[in-house]
Amino acid sequence: MNTELIGESWDKLAEHQDALVETFYTRFFEQYPKYKSLFPQPLDRQMAKVVRTLTIVARAGDPEIVHPHLIRLGDKHRRFDLTKQDFLNFKQIFLDVLGEYCSKFCPDNWNQTCVDAWNEAFDVHIIPYIVQGLEGRMNPSEKKRIINMQTSAANQLLGKVVSINTEGLNSEILLKLEGGDHIAALITPTGLERLNLKVGSWAYAIVGAASVMLMHAKTKLVFSARNSFCGKLIDSEVGPIGAKLTLQLKSGNTFQALVSKQTVTELDLKKGEPVCCVFRAIDVLIAVEKAM
Repeated sequence: MNTELIGESWDKLAEHQDALVETFYTRFFEQYPKYKSLFPQPLDRQMAKVVRTLTIVARAGDPEIVHPHLIRLGDKHRRFDLTKQDFLNFKQIFLDVLGEYCSKFCPDNWNQTCVDAWNEAFDVHIIPYIVQGLEGRMNPSEKKRIINMQTSAANQLLGKVVSINTEGLNSEILLKLEGGDHIAALITPTGLERLNLKVGSWAYAIVGAASVMLMHAKTKLVFSARNSFCGKLIDSEVGPIGAKLTLQLKSGNTFQALVSKQTVTELDLKKGEPVCCVFRAIDVLIAVEKAM
């Protein structure tokens, strides 16, 4: 996808974008009046937001960032019972109007290569991933990328509930992560009921980096913490006071830990070396996606 051409053509219309959006939604609702009910007043602000969102996406060059946004956008529109054809209708009118404005105000930018770039943006990136969200078809890695954009916690791991054991005041939830690792969390009965968790449910384990403790892999200490993982140190960002260290397991799962600069010095932790991390089950938050 030639994002440079897309960006140039859109930027050249900077002074005319508001008029373009108005022309677009007027023509869109004239040709497809059924869509008007989906956009509450004021229509110009609602439609401008949609158009500009898609143009920003079209010119972005990183699919790892773009695709989760589009899937989430599609998921948010599931309640409208939209289909792929609805977004093809959107694309048809938008590109027609865009072509008219570019031909008038920046004809040198509107050539066949630019037209192909916009078509590719819609056909390969925008529409397929919006439809994936509409149909609720998200694989675990895509779900994980989306949740990463919605919370500030460093450690956010998607897994399937494999067991729920209730003893005393809390329930232990065991999640099986991608790659086969397991992570345990303790939640209250109220939390269990609110999340409507069952064996087989997908859920996120969220762990604050400050709750993760690191140690050398050859330590002879045994810890009471429920969660213990070993791997190698793949990244170390040391600041004036603290440090962010990243541990990668054989499964590919990663954990980040926030420790003091003094800890890094005392433990003599180096990239590439084997290291382990531990954290308590009570420090693991469980989250699920809200039902539409």
